[in-house]
Amino acid sequence: MVILAKTKVKEAIERFPELKATLIGLSPRFRLLNNNAVFTMVSRWATFGDVARMGDLSICEVLHKVNAAIGAEKELLSRAPDCIKDREERHLFSEEPPEWTRNIHATMDVRGREDFFLPEVLEAIRVLKEGETLKVTNDFYPAPLIEMLYEEGYEIFYEAPSFHEHIVYVLGKSSTSSPAWAPKKETFPLLDTAAWGKDFFSSLVREAEALAPGNGFCILLKTPPDPIINTVETLGFESLTEKTAEGAYKVFFYKTATRIEGAPALMRKVPLVIQSATPVVYPILMRMLESKRLMRAIRVDELKIWDKTEKHLGWIVNKKADISFSAVAAVAKLYQKGLDIKMTAIAVWDNFFILTRGFKAKDFGDLQGRKIYLPLIKAAPPYAVTTFLMSKFGYDPNTFEFVFGKPFGRPEDIKAQLLSGEAEVALLREPEASFTIHEGEGIVHEAIAYRDLWETLFPGQGNLPNAGLLFKGEILRNYPDLAEMFMEETKDAAIWVNENREESARMIAEVMNVSTDAAARFLSRAHLEVIPSSEVLNHVMHYIDVLNKSGYGGKPFGEIRPLFD
Repeated sequence: MVILAKTKVKEAIERFPELKATLIGLSPRFRLLNNNAVFTMVSRWATFGDVARMGDLSICEVLHKVNAAIGAEKELLSRAPDCIKDREERHLFSEEPPEWTRNIHATMDVRGREDFFLPEVLEAIRVLKEGETLKVTNDFYPAPLIEMLYEEGYEIFYEAPSFHEHIVYVLGKSSTSSPAWAPKKETFPLLDTAAWGKDFFSSLVREAEALAPGNGFCILLKTPPDPIINTVETLGFESLTEKTAEGAYKVFFYKTATRIEGAPALMRKVPLVIQSATPVVYPILMRMLESKRLMRAIRVDELKIWDKTEKHLGWIVNKKADISFSAVAAVAKLYQKGLDIKMTAIAVWDNFFILTRGFKAKDFGDLQGRKIYLPLIKAAPPYAVTTFLMSKFGYDPNTFEFVFGKPFGRPEDIKAQLLSGEAEVALLREPEASFTIHEGEGIVHEAIAYRDLWETLFPGQGNLPNAGLLFKGEILRNYPDLAEMFMEETKDAAIWVNENREESARMIAEVMNVSTDAAARFLSRAHLEVIPSSEVLNHVMHYIDVLNKSGYGGKPFGEIRPLFD
């Protein structure tokens, strides 16, 4: 292969990955290409002729250096002895600025910026109305932006008034309030979302993926549909929302393609499989799916909320999940097995409550002589933490009777046992604890909150560091900026949920298949907090050390520290 001015960077890099380093070394301007997201955009859209213009370099110099790097310099000389001969220019622009460039609606000056600003530019273009113009000023030739806009059918004009002033004018497209497929929307089947339960998003994605282009479906929601729309549209759909007389939302989806790789946004989205071992993070995830910034960057291929811990862990072991909200203790054990994973943040909430039915209790002593139902199995954190706390507060765990489910104590089963009267004492986590108290109003009581006992033993440590944000190693390496964005959005979403509990309750009630009142009670009891794991290493160390000393097992904290660093 010989590289010419018209050769796409993506085509050359796929054949010769080592060319990336050569390309970055051509000009100080190309240091931005060390950002994987920027490099992906440039390599996809730009030719080597564009690279020369972007770096203010001679096309001959560029072609000789990149061809020399792959051993094709002799072939270059035979194919294009003067280098310029093979340069292709697409004549996108007239010599005189068109009339519409005078109607400037918005301006963006990105000169000197070293962050990945392209999503901001694309969002500004997307919201342009017909006849409005956006003026974007850069300090080098913006090849990726121009190529994307050209392919998307936008009318554009480019000029370079000075050596370090490159301007692109973009004319807003006409839009219609009703898509062409709208007349047949009433023929779309109405899906029974109530039957999906906790598998809401995965069921929705499966239905969307299975549909052939040119077809549609409809769903009826009681809560605002923005997170659902953001998820489905990335799978190749357009949508139309109508509000019913009862105040519900009727959302029609129409499939335009089998998979959208560069649209509806004007940039490629990173496909992700996201999972959680607990429904506690539902409000955080729903808020994150409303983030335009995040949804411009990712495509959610699957979003799974598990009620079976072993399946959640199986997805991590089998490398199916890219990002997981996972139990700290379980992940620490997986890390010891050599998995390429990293826990970048700790998600903390009020977790582990002893609930009683038909009587009230103040401490462990009030529970003696009664069966205590525990989730999961004996060799799991709930039992380890419970026996540790009993011992620390002067009780012998051997004098208590514990009951475990077969093969596991499922939280939803324990909830049902408490409500039916089969159990009178149980340990439940959130959100099942709040839902049980809500449904058993006046009968089921909160007896002991482990957060209070933990704070007594470890002042200032607050809640147990029960879960965290886990990344597959390759996601952190290939998309470090995206991973940073995801962490920021997770933290911001947790703050928003705490500050907007009523709105959050309405948002999650449908996907959690509970009443709004039950969702509100859960959010009033569970204070969600997301903290970088590096800031709470001592907190995590206490927790894992407690589990190990209580028989949970595992290596000393120092040997698993890199998981959290």
